[in-house]
Amino acid sequence: MNRSVHVGNAKHRRLAAAGAIAVSALTALAGCGGGSQKNADSAGAGAKGGTLYLVNSSAMTHLDPQRIYPNRTMAFSSRTFIRTLTTFAPGTADLVADAATDTGKASDGAKTWTFTLRDGVKWQDGKAVTCEDFKYGISRTFATDTITAGPLFAIAYLDIPSKPDGSSQYEGPYKKTGQELYDKAVQCTDAKTIVFHTKHPVADLNNVLALPGYGAVRQDKDTGAKFDFTLFSDGPYMLEGTWNPQTGGTLVRNPNWDPSTDSVRKALPDKIVVEQGVNAQTVSQRMVSDGGNDKYAYTNTRLDPSVIPQVLSNPALKKRSVNDVGGFVDYLSVNVKHIPDLKVRQALALATDKTTYRVAMGGDTYGEYATTIMSKTIAGWKNFNVLKAPPEGDLARAKALLQEAGAPQPYPITYGYQQSPVQDKVAAALQASWEKAGFKVTLKPMGDNYYDVLANPTQNPDVAWVSWVADWPSGSTDIPALFDSRVNISKNNLGNDFSELADPELNANIDKAWAIADKAEQDKAWGDLDEQVVKTGAVIPLVYQKYFYMQGSGVKGMKHFFGGFPDIAEVSVR
Repeated sequence: MNRSVHVGNAKHRRLAAAGAIAVSALTALAGCGGGSQKNADSAGAGAKGGTLYLVNSSAMTHLDPQRIYPNRTMAFSSRTFIRTLTTFAPGTADLVADAATDTGKASDGAKTWTFTLRDGVKWQDGKAVTCEDFKYGISRTFATDTITAGPLFAIAYLDIPSKPDGSSQYEGPYKKTGQELYDKAVQCTDAKTIVFHTKHPVADLNNVLALPGYGAVRQDKDTGAKFDFTLFSDGPYMLEGTWNPQTGGTLVRNPNWDPSTDSVRKALPDKIVVEQGVNAQTVSQRMVSDGGNDKYAYTNTRLDPSVIPQVLSNPALKKRSVNDVGGFVDYLSVNVKHIPDLKVRQALALATDKTTYRVAMGGDTYGEYATTIMSKTIAGWKNFNVLKAPPEGDLARAKALLQEAGAPQPYPITYGYQQSPVQDKVAAALQASWEKAGFKVTLKPMGDNYYDVLANPTQNPDVAWVSWVADWPSGSTDIPALFDSRVNISKNNLGNDFSELADPELNANIDKAWAIADKAEQDKAWGDLDEQVVKTGAVIPLVYQKYFYMQGSGVKGMKHFFGGFPDIAEVSVR
């Protein structure tokens, strides 16, 4: 079954990995000591009132629901001005109802999903949010020439035929080409009931629909590409004045949001002021200083290495910080066509010193050693260590495997990475450990088009650095997106299959996993497939990244999404 539509995941992975590189630059050379506290100081009952401040270095690139994809923006928007049919309970990976009355009812072997809207969910102008609003909002994801940068799972899953090039025969609400096809796949049986029909069983479609990209948009308010940054709200907050894409804006209470319809968002602050485009080091220094309005501020900019030793050594500061495993997993992609002998790939894995890698990336505050491709934070994670190797590797076993393989020594490999000061250090550390085992390493630093190069089979290196984060807590956004070779766009594009694994047995097992209608059983299947992938030697897991954030002393009730970003659903300021 062709799932070329997972190109949407490719786009997300590229954004995520680029962000991970930036994060690496922030955490490099940080102290190796530190805690693993899961929540910053957030005790105490929340009270209504006051102003919450969000201070960030990076700007939110889009605030049109269907163009929101970076995790930090999803975390913010889903708690402030966008309601979805389902969402995640504060600080957990537990799916709960949001604008719908429940988390959906699956039928036809999870190829049909039905949701009923709650009474009383309203737009900021007082009009009711209807089934047609959700149907229209989701239809906008198909207008890929206008609505760019968002998730494409609706194109992937909805039962709408594709063109020969893999694109959908439905082209969105502006062109209306194929409108009748969309109307069959997404149906409003009445004002409050929406029904989705998918191409194949999608046991976690209700998780997909928790993404802001599948929120409602009212057709009479839609201005196409110009709709970005208007923030027309059906959530607890709405935009005051205008939004500056570079510097931010202010959100105030939506008078038509009814808390009795919303069991997730407490919406305790009266106002949220967003300040973005601030130097990353300055953000961290302000969080540490805790002066003025910064007492009531939080950030999703990771702590700068210049302040980490101070935070870790001061109990009062450490109490206001959080450093725990998030959603990103760093790993090495090993091209099996370039290195066809499994024993050589296993030798490379055994020669990989994850301890020097982690030191180069910032120490134990950067992450925990990984043995899997799926993150520990998502359902179905399976704890295994295929080669039973310690984090520092096993040079003796690596050398022995190279000898058994009868491979030429030193065995030549090319290592590709996106160049930065931190990644240069990482490359040098990996090169040193590999060459001790009998490899000869040529380093291939690359520029901003890094993932385009990896996707090109004529330029793909033997080994490459990759970082990935799931879109929701399920292996369905890991294994198929990364290792189903059938999603390749063409012979000249590897999609996400940088290892060129193209394993028929794996592809068949992916199809079997997709066909499982029970989510718990499907989650287990993804974990088993994770182990199957790692056994091929096509990947070498490195680190489960940890987030390291800080908040002001007056911010209470902060939790964190399964991917690591701050969750302000229950936050108060005092």
